[in-house]
Amino acid sequence: MNLRQRWLRTHGAEILDREGLNPRGRRILRDLDRWNSRIRWYQIHCRMIDLHWEALGRPEPFRILDVGTGPGGLLSALADHYAAKGIQTELVGVDLSEDYVAMAQERLGDRAQVMQGDATKLDMEDHRFDVATTTLMMHHLPPPVRTEMVAELGRVCRSAYIFDLEITLYGAVGWVLVALGMRMHMDTLHDGVVSVRRGSTLQEFKELVSPLPVRVRRVFPSALCTVPGSISG
Repeated sequence: MNLRQRWLRTHGAEILDREGLNPRGRRILRDLDRWNSRIRWYQIHCRMIDLHWEALGRPEPFRILDVGTGPGGLLSALADHYAAKGIQTELVGVDLSEDYVAMAQERLGDRAQVMQGDATKLDMEDHRFDVATTTLMMHHLPPPVRTEMVAELGRVCRSAYIFDLEITLYGAVGWVLVALGMRMHMDTLHDGVVSVRRGSTLQEFKELVSPLPVRVRRVFPSALCTVPGSISG
């Protein structure tokens, strides 16, 4: 880690972590939904997950475990994406929060199953799923927990699509400009900057996912994700 990254790094909490689905947290979620819709993040994630489906030999049903599913936005997008492609799926979401589980299940209906659970101790058999997905969750966790979670994902899934933030100055400044330009609430501005500052360096992220059969790709302007590497049957 260079001097600038050491200066940027924080272990401070995000407002959304404290507020959850209280009014203040819901306001942040609404801002983030607007951002996701504006840049079509969910569609981009779906296309990246397609790479894992291809590398795994196009399994059907395509069994996806979404960890830290939150309000269920990604699972909903995946359900629509693969239904449009005519690909049968089995979609399961896991979240530690009972409130998020209830919210996501209501949103998804019978398109997916959502359950409460600890991502470091999943009550699932080995290689139960084809791919695990987790987006913008890792930076919320302490480093030792991130490592435990990756090990557990490697146990229950054949591959993993992990998307999280890279700690960069232009990422933090960029979010300030985005939040101001889209007239987001100051809480959302705060949490976005803290999220970037809690992110990983490229080397840290590579070391974190090294037990998985994946490679790391940088995503402009300040994110990192996993793409398929050498996947065995």
